[in-house]
Amino acid sequence: MTDVIIPALRFGILGPVEIRAGDRRVAVTSARQQALLGAALLQANVVVPTARLVDAIWGHEPPDTAPDLVQTYVSTLRRSIGRPGAGCIVTRPPGYLVKVERGALDLHEFERLTAEAERAAAAGDHEGATRRLGDALARWRGPALAGLDSPLFRAAAARLEELRLLATERRFESAGHLGDPAWMVPELTSFVAEHPLREGMRALLMMVLYRLGRQADALRVYQQGYAVLRDELGVEPGPRLRQAHRSVLDGEPADAPREALAARAPATAHP
Repeated sequence: MTDVIIPALRFGILGPVEIRAGDRRVAVTSARQQALLGAALLQANVVVPTARLVDAIWGHEPPDTAPDLVQTYVSTLRRSIGRPGAGCIVTRPPGYLVKVERGALDLHEFERLTAEAERAAAAGDHEGATRRLGDALARWRGPALAGLDSPLFRAAAARLEELRLLATERRFESAGHLGDPAWMVPELTSFVAEHPLREGMRALLMMVLYRLGRQADALRVYQQGYAVLRDELGVEPGPRLRQAHRSVLDGEPADAPREALAARAPATAHP
């Protein structure tokens, strides 16, 4: 008798919440079931209290029957997952736990790869860091927890989006150590246009342009950033952007600004 192979479950929250059993996408059509699953996966392998699940699903105005409805949604999810996920949603007071195997949740894989990239960059392996960060960012299918809109999910999505942006920035910084940087200009220009207050990437774009002999363009990028910071936040550029500006004005050797900027702390956004 041939053994039946049960496909492993994979879970995703870096985009719409989803479950896959092998090549099959498990149907989780109810927005409330998606919210329940999303809240549980944010704390995968940890018991999530029913009260937290209620907050995730209904926000500040849950119905009186919310705990009973949570139990119903869990039962429906178990049936939808079927045999591949037998036992993956565990009832354990004061709530529920979703069992996730190693490597089966996209967020866990993103975190693993970004941690590996940090270690590679610290060891001077910028090619390895760039590759791992590219793999980490490939785990994203869209905005995290897309379509879920309660205070809990808005806060979680904002935190995860910040992690995505930092990984994007670090990938650019690692790639800046490798070969001809010309390919970075359109990607960095697009990133800076979309996130004009992130000074670290504006500084890096300036230095890439400068290394390519485009000093006037680099200074123009600084002036645009200066205007945005003054107009929107009422602040002066931070130390990293000011240093890039000085490097371009002073005509430092092309590689010196790159090495100086790479040694600084990772870019952060203004609050």
